[in-house]
Amino acid sequence: MADTEPVCELHLRIAGQSHDLMLRLHGHRPTEDEVAGWMRDGAVTRLQVTETAGRSPHTMLVNFGSVIFAWLCPYQSGRGMNL
Repeated sequence: MADTEPVCELHLRIAGQSHDLMLRLHGHRPTEDEVAGWMRDGAVTRLQVTETAGRSPHTMLVNFGSVIFAWLCPYQSGRGMNL
């Protein structure tokens, strides 16, 4: 799994935080309906993620009961890097 590219980016705004969290998802790409369901149900969901480029994917448990908005977007290699 460490050699695979992320399938998408998941951006989350957590209640009480002023900045968004961006996770690069590996493996299963959730649909918007899945993410909405996790938020509606306040689910704790296990995701395979990397937070920064160059790190190996690892499991993160995300409490979607604390997420106030979220969006999915395609993964873009090199995003945020100054070349």
